[in-house]
Amino acid sequence: MHIPILCKQKMIFWAILLVLLTLPIACGNRTEKEEISYDLTEIIDNGELRVITSKNAISYFINNEEEMGYEYDLIRNYADHIGVDIKLVIAKDADEMKHLLLTNQGDIIAYQFPCSKANKKALAFTDCRSNSYPVLIQSSFAPIKDVTELVGKTVCVKRNSKYWVRLKNLNKEIGGGINIQIMHDSLSVDDLIIMVSKREIPMTIADNDIAKTFRNTLNNINISVPIGLLQERGWTVRKSSPQLLNSVNQWFAEVKNSRFYNKLHVKYYGGKLLDKSIAQNIPKGHVSPYDDLFKKYAPEIHWDWRLLAALSFNESHFDPYAISSAGALGLMQMMPGTGAKYGLDSVTIFQPEPAIAASIQYIKSLSLIYRDVKDTDERIKFILASYNAGPAHVLDARALASKYGEDPNVWQNTQKYLLLKNDPEYYNDEVCKFGYFRGNHTVRYVQDVFNTYNHYLGIKQNN
Repeated sequence: MHIPILCKQKMIFWAILLVLLTLPIACGNRTEKEEISYDLTEIIDNGELRVITSKNAISYFINNEEEMGYEYDLIRNYADHIGVDIKLVIAKDADEMKHLLLTNQGDIIAYQFPCSKANKKALAFTDCRSNSYPVLIQSSFAPIKDVTELVGKTVCVKRNSKYWVRLKNLNKEIGGGINIQIMHDSLSVDDLIIMVSKREIPMTIADNDIAKTFRNTLNNINISVPIGLLQERGWTVRKSSPQLLNSVNQWFAEVKNSRFYNKLHVKYYGGKLLDKSIAQNIPKGHVSPYDDLFKKYAPEIHWDWRLLAALSFNESHFDPYAISSAGALGLMQMMPGTGAKYGLDSVTIFQPEPAIAASIQYIKSLSLIYRDVKDTDERIKFILASYNAGPAHVLDARALASKYGEDPNVWQNTQKYLLLKNDPEYYNDEVCKFGYFRGNHTVRYVQDVFNTYNHYLGIKQNN
């Protein structure tokens, strides 16, 4: 049948239009509006939780080369709870966090993410939430006392941040006159607060909890003027991740009443960690602030006192108030239950001398477990591994070494099987009594303690 040329052209036009309309789907491009099926099952199968967060004085930061932070420690506790590792995805602001989550470049936002109407519509917020309100950060010298005094003043914020939005709205509320100065995207809220302290900029804005943390250290800033109402914030996941949402909520219901959670809050919101260097507390010619105590107690276990100091450094960086994501406490990072067996309570576990004395008793008990390891250096390696991870998995690894014809009293042989305890072929073996274990951290810990010890041996001591 003959088809007129004009009809053919129309048919071609509509065919091309149809292809163009369906092209994003056909090409498989992701958009933020698409439902992405990647939930707790896939996370556990892959053994990795991708955590979206941002750097600030509370959530996540690096102190003396150690990763720390309230959100960081808390999400590590959750990852341990479900038996996976974490991979951090650092974002510069809330908009980037949201984009990363919705495009499946991360699994959860572990950050005090604003619970706005738009965010609640697009995302599923967990029960891990808190409240705060924005305050003005200004010099403590002749500070303003009310937002109406901001007319004619300069306030520095980052464009498109929640503080920028609030400041624009406040400017309208008071009839204008605030000079809003936009700062470079590379600067964090923390950076801006420090710049106010150094009088490099006149004013900025931050959430009250972050401001209070800085105020504990920077006594030349004023944070007394609120510029907004109380706002809810919290961790969030995609709405297409109901398993992850329920899992986080169940875990948080248990952990929020724990000693670990309470101590974590004190640790980070107390402001004790901010801009403090442990090295500043170490006298010249010493390896730690507690050399005298290590010298006093190390002879009880026949160790060089510097080896005991090296253990303490790798556990807590000599911080007597340290709290790990797993709930270990104090200078020697003992679990509360273990500490109680050796006379520690909720007060003395944070005191250096009782903590060291208790750790000595614990090391003695570990030494008895490995009394058939005759070589002293080898026995110390087994003790260190067990101090870090508990003896159960180390004993499993020794049993595997024996089964495969290797000397279980040699740490090199045992560590090989400790690393293999994440393989079902090995952790399901009948000689293994305690199942799956990720041994990388423990193996690295033993080596780190010896590296630190060897470093201390080279430090000229003041007698």
